[in-house]
Amino acid sequence: MIENSDEQGSFYQAWQEFTDAGYFDQLDALAETPNRTAMLVFSPYGTFQYWIGSVLPEDADAPEGLQRLILPEGTAGIVTQPTNGFAPQIPVEMAFNKGLEVIEKAGFPLPSHIGQTDNPYFLESYLLTDGEISDVRYTLYINPDQMDGYDEFE
Repeated sequence: MIENSDEQGSFYQAWQEFTDAGYFDQLDALAETPNRTAMLVFSPYGTFQYWIGSVLPEDADAPEGLQRLILPEGTAGIVTQPTNGFAPQIPVEMAFNKGLEVIEKAGFPLPSHIGQTDNPYFLESYLLTDGEISDVRYTLYINPDQMDGYDEFE
């Protein structure tokens, strides 16, 4: 939840705790491509949940102490590009806006209200090659029939 972010609007402390607990070592062993992923799950009311973890194969079990969220099938805008690092201390809003900018520049339409879609998920995944972060992949579910959201007052 946003109230768990630090004064800068990042979840840097949570990333540190997750890493220090050894969870990424466990997840890396299960991943096809080891990754560090932040996922935002939006609500219709402008709030969101913030998840830290890795994208794993569908049949992977979550290590003890972690939860597993199976993402639904759906259409998504996915853009992968080289990156020179990962900075979890960047405010979530800045990282999210950067991801949307990259997705839009790649030609994908952006929903007006992500929280008012059936699949309100945005993922920012940092992919590792030989133990080093090499690429960032932005993923946004896009339903062409839900681009405008809805108006509660209609």
